[in-house]
Parts: sequence; C-alpha cells; structure tokens
Amino acid sequence: MKTPQATVSVSNEEATTSISFIALTIASPVMGLVLIVPAIPEIVNRFSITENMGQSLITLYLIALGLGQLVYGIASDRFGRRPILILGSIIFTVGSGLILFANSIEFLLLCRVIQGLGAAACLAMGRAMINDNFVRTEAAKHMSTAQTIQSTVPIIAVLFGGLLVQFLGWRSGMAVSAIAGGVILCITLFRIAETHKNKLPKIDLNEIFKAYGHIFSNPIFLSFAITCGMQSGMFYVLAGILPYHYEALGQSPLAFGLWFSIMPIGFFIGNIINRRYLVMRGIEIVAFTGSLITLLSMIILCVAAYTGNLTPAAIALPCGLFGFGNGILISNATIGAISAAGKYAGTGSGFTGAWQMIAGAGFGALIVALGGTISMLVTVISIIGISIISIICLSYAFIHRNRLADK
Repeated sequence: MKTPQATVSVSNEEATTSISFIALTIASPVMGLVLIVPAIPEIVNRFSITENMGQSLITLYLIALGLGQLVYGIASDRFGRRPILILGSIIFTVGSGLILFANSIEFLLLCRVIQGLGAAACLAMGRAMINDNFVRTEAAKHMSTAQTIQSTVPIIAVLFGGLLVQFLGWRSGMAVSAIAGGVILCITLFRIAETHKNKLPKIDLNEIFKAYGHIFSNPIFLSFAITCGMQSGMFYVLAGILPYHYEALGQSPLAFGLWFSIMPIGFFIGNIINRRYLVMRGIEIVAFTGSLITLLSMIILCVAAYTGNLTPAAIALPCGLFGFGNGILISNATIGAISAAGKYAGTGSGFTGAWQMIAGAGFGALIVALGGTISMLVTVISIIGISIISIICLSYAFIHRNRLADK
C-alpha cells in the first residue's frame, strides 16, 4: 500500500482532467504501432522484402519500446516523470517525421527504433504518474479510465490508417504520428505537472542493482509483471500477424482496418466494465477473470482454424473477445505490479512495460518463424499456452497476497 507521503492528493475534477491528458501520452506508443500495421503488406511489396523482414517493423519498434522503458523508469525515480516525458515526446516526433524520408528498408527500420525509444518514455511515465497519484485500488480504477481513453486510439487509428494506406500510401500514417507527437509534447509542456515528489537522491550502479533487486525479489510484482507482459505482448503479436491472414482472405487495407477494429473495441468495452463494476472486487480476482476470457477467445479461434472455417468474421469476433479480456486484465495487472514495487514505482513501471514489448517482439518473431503468418493454428496455439501461464501466475499472486493478509 502506498504511504501518504507518496500519494498526491487530487480532487475528482483534477483527477479526471489529469488522467485524460496522461491517457493521451500513453496512447502514443499504440498509435506508433497501429498506424503502420495496415501498411505492412504494401511496404513488403514496395521494398521487395520478405514477410519476416516486414514483421521487423513491429519487432524492432517493440524492442526499442521495451528497452527504453528500462532506462526511463529508473531515471524518472531520480529526475521526475515530467522531464523524461518531454524528452520522449521529442524523440517520438522526430522518429515519426524521419520515416517520411525513408527510401530504404534499413533507414525505415532505424526510424522505427527511434520512434519506439521515444514512445517508451510516454508509456512508462504515464503509468507511473497514475500510480504516483492514487492508492492501489483507485490507481487500478484510473488506469482503466486511461486505457479506456487510450483504447479509442487503435480503433480510430486502424480504420484511419487503412483508409490512408489505400488512398494516400503507406507514409501517410507516419505523418499523422509526427503530428500527434507534437500535440503530446505541447500537452506535456502546458498541462501535465510533476507527480513524483520523493525523488531518489542519486542514481549509480548500486542504486540500480538495489532497485531491480527489490522488484525481482517480490513474488507479487513478478506474477503481475509476467502476466501483464505476456497478455499485452499477445495483443501486439495479433496486430502484427493478422494483416497477412486478412490479405490471404482477399481483404483490402481498409477492410482489414474495419475487421481489426473489433479487437480494440473489445478492449475499450472491457476497460469500461472493469472501471464501473469489477475493479472494487479485487485486482487479483478481476485480472484472473480477464485471463480466463482471453483463453476462451483463443480456444474459439483455434476451433475455427482447425476445422478450416476461417472467415474475416470468424477471426474478428474471437479477437474482439480477446480484446475484451485484455481490457479487464491489463489495467489491474499493471497496477498490481507497479504498486508492489513501492518506492521504485518508476523502475517497476519501466520493467513491466519493457517486458510487455519484449514479449510481443520475441513471441511475434518466434510465431512468424514457426509459420504464424501462414497458419492461424500456429498463432492461436501459442497464445493459448501463454494464457495458461498467465492464469498460473495470477493464481500464485492471489494465494501469496492472502497469506500475507493472514499474517
């Protein structure tokens, strides 16, 4: 539980305003990811590259997004959240703008890395700021609010992105990302205040080792962080792989955007229900429920793939249910991990976010290598296995917390 000194007292009106702006910063990594998704098949053809290389546009972005959070998290515990957020907004805007001038796949991939490094600060700092302002259950509620706002971005972005690709070409989506980065920078400069009041006096190797030693020795942190990373990672895996399956079914980029939007819509609805009805029932129980729903969704999709009944709707509807389960699970698992990190909340936020992206990148590359862009069965069986691991981790977190409560 957060100490009173670590919690910033804010009114409901101030909280709503603050969460709205913070949600927009958290949304920038999603925008950087989703706007390029409908363009991947065109980029593959434009640069005459393999599908594996096309997947690298997602993989390298996620790796940069993950590793950047490890650095920003510990740095923000020392210097504060706001300076790191400003720096990240600048880097994200520059990386997005440079993509407009990419004439080779190598330069395009470099720009994606720059873009991901900037987005990393926005994601890690947004989450840490929410944790700074509220105690555990309230933080989970407001995280769900932020993710409800955030989840509207991929719905709009994937539809808008498909439209842009079809009529203006693949670069147009990155122009939108650059503009959005500039807007986020202005919001940070003029509307977001510093939330981290108890900064660490210094950062050296001993302090870094101490911070990571603290969070890695906490079984509750690890259970939530592993779950959060795997489940979010699978969301990104589906975002990177589904374009190939819809293209194989003869769907245009615009049609893909329409079908794919069902998944973030499910995420949106899951967050709303979580915030209004579920979060007060306990973070562990609600996150466990969400993981069961994601498992069920992939079992349904597995049956469709195994029986050869894959249609756009047969893919989209289970993915919508997956998004719904993710919406219930992620905000609770995120706050469960960050709050368990105590005074190293920035470090905990950074690691949790890093693991999300690295899981998405690593599992995405593995599933593509196993033939996931061709066989839907490979993809869904992999995600089923990961959902089972999540259920085991959350069960452990629930049992361990009950033991601590009994003591």
